[in-house]
Amino acid sequence: MSDVYYIIASNPHTPGKVLARLATASDHMIRRQVAANPHTPDTILEDLSGDPHWDVRLNVALNPVVSYAILEKLSHDDQASVRFGVAENVDTPDDILLSLTADENAYVACKAVESIQNKQLKRQHSPAC
Repeated sequence: MSDVYYIIASNPHTPGKVLARLATASDHMIRRQVAANPHTPDTILEDLSGDPHWDVRLNVALNPVVSYAILEKLSHDDQASVRFGVAENVDTPDDILLSLTADENAYVACKAVESIQNKQLKRQHSPAC
């Protein structure tokens, strides 16, 4: 049955009410899929940002619709992998990326610098309207 819940949690058409129920599953793999789903409500992502499993928090950090407040919180996570996810998220605001450039973990700091540079290049090559 766990496989079915995993698939449902991964489906971008799964209603928010169902995702909310799956977010409390005992299986962290299901919660991880809920955290990655771009249709998971922000209140659920907020709850999952405190999950005891780092891979659930990582998927929250990588979620394309995660809020500024959650990204800011996760940028201070104890797990470097979660902070790396924040730096890797293309929608992470510049001020959070800038703070991650001074991260104690060199991989996180380098990823933050790379993300800032990629954003600058993208802005330079965007057509003026």
